Parts: sequence; structure tokens; C-alpha cells
Amino acid sequence: MYFETNDDIKKRITESDVKICVIGVGTIGLPLATFLAKKGFKVNGLDISQERVDQINNATVIYEYRDMLREVTNDHNLIATTDPKIALDNVEVIFVCVPTPLNKNNEMDIVNLNDVAKRISPFLKEGMVLIFESSVAIGTTKQISNTIESMTEFKFGHDLGLAYCPERYNPTPMKKQTQDTEFNIHSQGENFTVDKISRVVGGIDEKSTEIAQLFYSQFITTGVTKLSSIEAAEATKLLENIFRDVNIALVNELAKIFPKFGLDVFEIINAAKTKPFAFMPHFPGAGVGGECIPVDTWYLISQAQELGIDTKLMKVARSVNDSMPEHVISILEEELNKIGKELGSSQVTILGLCYKKNIPDVRLSPTFPLIEKLTTKNVNTIVCDPVYEKINSPVKLTPISDSFKNSDAILLITDHDDFQNLDFETISNEMNTKILIDGRNFFNRENLTKFGFTYRAIGKPE
Repeated sequence: MYFETNDDIKKRITESDVKICVIGVGTIGLPLATFLAKKGFKVNGLDISQERVDQINNATVIYEYRDMLREVTNDHNLIATTDPKIALDNVEVIFVCVPTPLNKNNEMDIVNLNDVAKRISPFLKEGMVLIFESSVAIGTTKQISNTIESMTEFKFGHDLGLAYCPERYNPTPMKKQTQDTEFNIHSQGENFTVDKISRVVGGIDEKSTEIAQLFYSQFITTGVTKLSSIEAAEATKLLENIFRDVNIALVNELAKIFPKFGLDVFEIINAAKTKPFAFMPHFPGAGVGGECIPVDTWYLISQAQELGIDTKLMKVARSVNDSMPEHVISILEEELNKIGKELGSSQVTILGLCYKKNIPDVRLSPTFPLIEKLTTKNVNTIVCDPVYEKINSPVKLTPISDSFKNSDAILLITDHDDFQNLDFETISNEMNTKILIDGRNFFNRENLTKFGFTYRAIGKPE
């Protein structure tokens, strides 16, 4: 493909006459593979997990696009495998969507990308194009391409094409969409499906950039912008998530301050967003999770340190957002002390393990440090998450029906729709003391107080 004329490339892509491999068919890769297959491309999904492969081929993945997945697997437009030889057979374009987690030092771990390089290198052919989507620090795509070059006879920009398109996947709640307190989706009145999120692409050369733009333009309806380089595309992704991290940290600090003046931070934010320019609303909450916002901030902090630059603002943002589980505990302890009860002798029900509402994903969820901090204080915790309970959970999960007996308090960390219809009249009779700390401004104070609950919410006055 890389050596074809632009006219031939455009014709073949617009006619879906290109075989594709998507490496890493998880949270990011599977939606991409599904939408490409829906456009008529023959797509092979490559993953290291046989369980994941089987779920995709059987269309049993817990996934907001499962109906579309079932359609494209039935049509044999999408087939998953763990075998790189099968996955790369007659393939011309490879998308890389493997996770890039943080290591224990909050630095980017590229072990998965290096593994991809080793697995695919024996099967690469001249003229292939590689497009990376994995969230990375600046320069990582070129670093991995150098690794591939060291294991093959090919050179990117000469024998192979290379581009980077940062993922912009917004996990779409599988139930009714309400306010997302991490980022104000509700105020924008949109449901950001994969095809409605614009993209940016940058390539090692103009041809690679053009090919990448053409591919994404087949299913992205809101535009694909070409950038000057791979590094510019990598930096764009970092900016997007650091912007969110910093602004969430700001409102989290305001959520600690404004209630001391008897003010509701949500009222203030919603008032500020009536300004038609120079303000973008973000909302406070019990913590920031997922492998996007916190991870990308740490990527750039780490790189800046190597350059001798002290990123004061980004470090503070991370510290503020990481402090929110502790803030929830401080509110809880304050309310327990009012009734003469010690935190360490309490039983607490935690609602939500997932980092985001209605999404079965627990990566870097603020619930984990919350549980850890409560455990060190000898608090007995009961964790309930109906969205995640059918998945192999890293912590013991308790069904909703059994989550409140003899508890002293409820902490709402994830605002799943499943929690909207809780029977608080019955729950109040099961609990020892009736305290509810709302980490997402989710519940109605009046509905709870009429059943005898003491209600506190982050950012709300007592």
C-alpha cells in the first residue's frame, strides 16, 4: 500500500479493499476494529488473551457496541486470534492499540509495545503501514519503530509507512446517559460514539499521514485533522488529558473551599458556564481514574523531569485529584464523630468499583486507594458494583441486596444508573447508623433525609 499512488490508495480505501489487523482488541482496539469492519474492511484482531479472543468471536463481550460486533463477526468481517501469523496474513495496514500503563515510579511502561514489536517483526512485509493509537509519551512511536527496524530489514518512511493517531475513545454508558462529573458530557447534550469524535493524525512522512487520514475518514463523521509530525499528534493527546486533569483538580479544590462559605460548588460552576466564552465546565468528584487522564499527566511530568523542568502545576493537579478519596474519608469521619462513633469501629458500604459510571472498567479507580486507606484505619468495607460484578473482580463484591446490613455509612464513589432506584426506606432499617457521603453529587438530599439519613456531598454545604 505504501508504494501505491495516492489515487490508487484512495480508491482502495474508499472501497474497503484493504485487509487490516488491529493489535490489542481491548477497550480502545475493539471499537476501532468494530467500526472498520462495519465499513466493510476485513479486519483481524490480534490479542494475547484467548478469553478475549473467544468473547469477540462469539460476540459476548460486555460492550456498548455489542450489537454491531455481533453483526460484523457474523459477516466474517472481524475475526480475532492470538496467532500473529494468522492475524497478519495478507494484511496491509496494522493498527496498534495495546495499553501503556504506569510503572511503580509513575513512568510509562512500554513493555506491551516492545512485545508487539517482537511478535509482528517476523511477519512484516514491504509496503505495510503501521498506525499507533496507544497513549504514549512524546517520541515513543519513533522509539518503537526504531526497535522494529533493528529486528527487520525495513526502514519506516522508505519501506514501511508509520503514523500516530491518538485514541479519543469515550466509553459510552450502556444505560441512560446522565451527568458525567469528570467531564461535562451532560451539558453538551451529546453521546460521543466512536464515529462522532474527531481525530488528529501525524505521520513519519506526508504519505503516511495521508493514508492514516483516509482510513479514519471512512468512519469518522466529524473530521480528521492532519498534523505536521508524529510527535505533534502524541503531544496533542497529552495536552487533552492534562487539561482535564488540571481543571478537575481546580474544581476539586473549590469543592473543599466553597462549602465552608455555605456555597454549592455545582451551582457556582453551572453559573460560570453561562459565560459564552473562556470557560469550560468541569466538575468535582471522589477521584479521577482510568488509564487516560492520570496516566498522560504522569507521562509528561516524567519527560519534563528528564529535561530538568519542574512541572509544578501538573504535579499539584495529580496530588489534588489523588487526595479526593482521603477527602471522602475525612467527611465520613467528621459525621461519625458527631454521633460519638469511631471510624475504626465502623462498617462502611462503598457503592462503585468502576472508575466511571456504567462502564465495566476498574483501571486506576479511586475506589482502590479508598479501600486501602479505610482498611489501614481498621474499617470493615463492603463493596458493591453491579456493573462489574459479573467480571473477575480484584476485590470481593457484594450484591446490592446484601450490601447495607449493619453498615454505619454509605460512600457513593461511582454514579451507576443501577444506584438510582435504591430503596432507601428499606436500607435505612438495615443500617446501624444512617450516613451517606455522595462523591458524585448523585443523590437527592431531600429523598434521603426523609428516611433519617445524614447526607453530605462533595462540594455541597452541610
